[in-house]
This record gives sequence, C-alpha cells and structure tokens, in this order.
Amino acid sequence: MLDVLGALTVVALWWFAHLLLVRHDRRRVRSGFALLMAVHASSTLLAVLVFRGHPLGELLLLVAGALGLIGALALGLTVVVGSVAVSRWESGLLGRLSSALGGIALLVAPGAAVMLVATGTPPGLGIAIAACVVAGHMGVAYLVFLGATVPYQLFPPHRESTGIIILGSVLYDGRVPPLLRRRLDRAVTERERLLSLGVDPLLVPSGGKGDGFTPAESEAMAAYLIEVAGVPADRVHAETEARTTEENLILSHRILDEAGLQGPYIVSTSRYHAFRAALLARGLGLDDEVIGARTALSYLPTATLREFVITMAYRVRWVLAALPVTVALTILLVRLLAPA
Repeated sequence: MLDVLGALTVVALWWFAHLLLVRHDRRRVRSGFALLMAVHASSTLLAVLVFRGHPLGELLLLVAGALGLIGALALGLTVVVGSVAVSRWESGLLGRLSSALGGIALLVAPGAAVMLVATGTPPGLGIAIAACVVAGHMGVAYLVFLGATVPYQLFPPHRESTGIIILGSVLYDGRVPPLLRRRLDRAVTERERLLSLGVDPLLVPSGGKGDGFTPAESEAMAAYLIEVAGVPADRVHAETEARTTEENLILSHRILDEAGLQGPYIVSTSRYHAFRAALLARGLGLDDEVIGARTALSYLPTATLREFVITMAYRVRWVLAALPVTVALTILLVRLLAPA
C-alpha cells in the first residue's frame, strides 16, 4: 500500500511539474524531460499495481530500461526510414548507407545486448553495458526531444499579434517550392484568423539568399503572398538580408518595430522546425510563438532527425552531464537481468 501511495505521489508531482513548465514557457527542452519523467512515474505505478509485492526499486529500473529501449528503437527506425526516403540529391550513396547502418545498429543493439548478458561472461557483460549505454542514452535523449517538440507542434498558440514573420527556405529555379509554399499558406491562414479578431497584421517574409540570377527568398515569397494568396501589397514587407534563422528573427523584428508595431509576434515555418525556431527566439530574448505548416511524410523522418541532432547540440552539456546516470542505471539493470 505504501508503494502505491508513494508512486501515486510521484506521478502527481511530475505531471504537475510538466504542466507548470508548459504553462510558464513551453519553448524549453526541459518540458520534454518532465513529460518523460511523468510517463516513467505513471508506468511504474501501473507496474506496482500489476506486480504486487515486487520490489519498487526493480520496477523503477525495469521501466527506465523499457523507455530507453523504446527510445532507441524509435530513433533507429527514424534513421533507417530517413536514409531510405532522402533524395539522392540531398545525400550521396555513402551518406545514406552510413546513416542506414547507424540506424540498424541502434535497432540491433538491444537484442545483441540481451544475448551478451545471457553469456554471463565478463567480456560479454562489458560489451552489453557499453551497447546499452550508447543506445539507451541516445534513446532517452530522443524521447525528451519528442516530448518537447511534438506537443509544441500539435498545439499551436492562438494569440493576437500585429505581425507575422515567415521564415524562408531555398528556392527552386527562383520559384517557391511546396515546402516554402506551405509556410506561406500557414501564415495566410493565421492572418485570416487575426482578421476575424479585428487585427490586420503586417506580414514579413524573411530570407536573403539570392544572387545576380536568383531573387532573394523573401522577394519570391512576397510575390506569392500578393499575387497568389491575395494579401494587399501594403501589408507585406520583405526582409531581404537574413542568412540564418537568428537573422530572420532579428531583422524581421527590426522591420516590424520600425513600422510602429509591438511584439510579441507570430513566426510561421514548417511544423518540424517550429520548436527549434521557438528555442532560438527564446534565446534571443524574444517572446514570439511559432506556428508550423505540415511537412510531407517522405521528408519528415530526415527533418526530424536533423532537428533532433541540432537541438541536442544546443544542450550538449546537459547530454554529457546525464551520461554518468545512464551508465549507473545500465550497470544496475544488467546486474539485475544477468544470470546468477
């Protein structure tokens, strides 16, 4: 009974912490960590109810191992599918093959570790621990990333704003490709929502990657908004200098502020990119929220993997700081599962 009450208390605390973090500022990776811990606590409570009399410490360890396994398999599957789906123009044969082999290694590592543990030999246990540490640590990091970014994508903000910034992407032969068109259409949909509230926002397509033969991204975007989407020309102001997402945000803010408007503003991008753009806005001290347009399924695994790698690179110190915890938990789990 005490185990059940204790587990129930921990569940309530972690879910409360998650909701508190999301309510305060959902543009943080730690919201994904709190969600993962809430899921771990909830799963442990379920295990306590099902396996009555089993030591609570072992259940906590087994559930943690199960989540690490799920994360490793999910990451491995994402890598493999992404390496198959990616265009040969985006990655050469060697790059796709290397990526696929890495994903297969993640998928195979848990099963190989179990077989090595079953041998009961010191070399087998050592290799199993190393494989589980790598796969489990990456798997948990992936679950934390998904726990932060997926809710952000699925539940966009519904705030009033006088400005909408649209992040650019590469043009094809000077034309707006489908991915960029969806970002623009998402901004137009948001504009229509704001118009229904009595707000007529200024739209700022942002992107300056042009040359003597190709217009800047934002110029092609502005033409699409005016000529295709029917946005009045005086409500579109192209930002033509930005080369990075950070510059997109900074320079677009400057245009909106100089127009006499006040933030925070709304940023339109692709759904897969929304959370990282929100992280960048927060890092710049901006209170903007980001909305995302849908992404083609064929492109989604590759885009998700890239966002995961870049986002974790921003938090590499935390990833490395958590490594000793993964090592300790893996050693305990292997000792628990190893034959006597």
